[in-house]
Amino acid sequence: MQNDFDVLVIGAGPNGLCCGSYLARAGAKVAVVEKNVESGGGLMTQELSGFKLNSHAIYMLLGDLMPPYHDLELKSRGVTFITPEVQAAFLYDDDSLILYADQEKSKESVARLSPNDADSFASLSQDFKKACDEFIIPATYYPPVDPLEQIELLDQSSDVGRWLNELAEMTPREVIGAYDFDDERIEGALLYLASMFGLDPDGGGMGFLTPIYVHRLMQSSIVKGGSHQLASSLRRTLESYGGEVITDANVAEITVESGRAVGLRLHDGRVFRSKAVVSTLNPEQNFKELIDGNALSSTIKEATDAWEWDETSLYVVNWGVVGEAPRYEGRPEDVDLALNVVMGISSPGDVIDHFDHAKSGQIPDGATGHASCPSLFDPLSSARHLGEYGNCEVLRWECMAPFDADWSNHKSSVARNAFSKWSEYAPNLRDANIRIELAWSPNDIWTHLPTMKHGGIKHGAYQSIQMGYNRPNSECSSYSTPIEGFYVAGASTHPGGMVILGPGYNAARVVAKDLGLDIWWELPEMVSRAIKAGYLPPDQD
Repeated sequence: MQNDFDVLVIGAGPNGLCCGSYLARAGAKVAVVEKNVESGGGLMTQELSGFKLNSHAIYMLLGDLMPPYHDLELKSRGVTFITPEVQAAFLYDDDSLILYADQEKSKESVARLSPNDADSFASLSQDFKKACDEFIIPATYYPPVDPLEQIELLDQSSDVGRWLNELAEMTPREVIGAYDFDDERIEGALLYLASMFGLDPDGGGMGFLTPIYVHRLMQSSIVKGGSHQLASSLRRTLESYGGEVITDANVAEITVESGRAVGLRLHDGRVFRSKAVVSTLNPEQNFKELIDGNALSSTIKEATDAWEWDETSLYVVNWGVVGEAPRYEGRPEDVDLALNVVMGISSPGDVIDHFDHAKSGQIPDGATGHASCPSLFDPLSSARHLGEYGNCEVLRWECMAPFDADWSNHKSSVARNAFSKWSEYAPNLRDANIRIELAWSPNDIWTHLPTMKHGGIKHGAYQSIQMGYNRPNSECSSYSTPIEGFYVAGASTHPGGMVILGPGYNAARVVAKDLGLDIWWELPEMVSRAIKAGYLPPDQD
């Protein structure tokens, strides 16, 4: 094995594979080292008895809007995003709210439930879409800007920019509440969308993220063939450009000599040398475990010690069943076709309670959460070989959950309770023959994905002091660090977590520039528009 490289990337998750692919195509000799025996990170699809179960990431908020999807030609490499027309259905005792990818249809659904709220919903949808299109999504694929400069740019850009500055002082609950919905079921549904992946509904200063969660969770996709198909395609892309992935490679140390990162030492004794090291791990792993403290500034040490982790995580359970897809008796037919069906949320207070129960360490009761039948949209996920026994489907349930809880005694019971509650809305599930059950508590997330401490899917809490230019700290916010040749590119950097490929994409440009590589990719058109509109500073390359 060749042990000398231009770039070593730690972590073969989506960001590591993305970053490595750009750099390999730019002409660098790249190796991505991965602790596990399989690449992919949170893009995990486990095939059990023929059922393809996405044990972690499944919902893709940005899908084919991600620049790497086009730059790396991922479509031709087997990545297909499936975007259901019916995005979400909220079930109430005697009614339902259905949200569609088509916002006009969503408005009609809102009007049927609460005529007075149709115009408010339309205004929110338009505002959120415009904010996402003009600034939030473009800024995802651009280095973070100093907070004061960003505030000034937004203030001088347009009404949208000035409004976004206002949102930065609000909580998600306040942002949704500002639209004055008459029916608290509508307000509760939108707040649930804003919070369903861990954004604290009462988190001060986090209102600016509300538009992207709400808007894109009415446009979200899944990956045909399972989430791991995206990771597999990224790996094939990397390898096609001459890069390699080294699995079962547990890094013991980032080697620093004379203030410069020069390679890695593995626990098994192997040593690799490089001109640059890129890590997608979390701040504690990078600056407490892998780098000698003598090589770090007091600022980085203090920032790492102060890093805040999420108070909540996700509980996820997947089932492979012989039976029919859920049918919600007495509900509109489109409920049966929804990507996500939400139960137990009838008001903003229900969202707050669900979140607070998780923060206080309470085991979820299985009555509140969102359910999906992925095989309804992606037949490749079902166990076709069991067809002789009847129709096969994959079912999934998610809810907010605490890390600090006795999951060893409750993980299975939560799954049973959730399936039972789901069956009250979809009685035909009582006839399903459960062949496979795979439940993941926050403990399981941390065990399988060590970068996600306490099961935190974003590598660190979303707080105003840990976002943008301060993620993970002001000295490392633009992907380079004070240690020459060492870069960070994980979810603990701007723009954060979820499968959006932003950290890896942005870091690749910084590394390529420093190494004098060919930056072969153009700025995305949406980013160029945002720069021209004054939302972002001009590109300095």
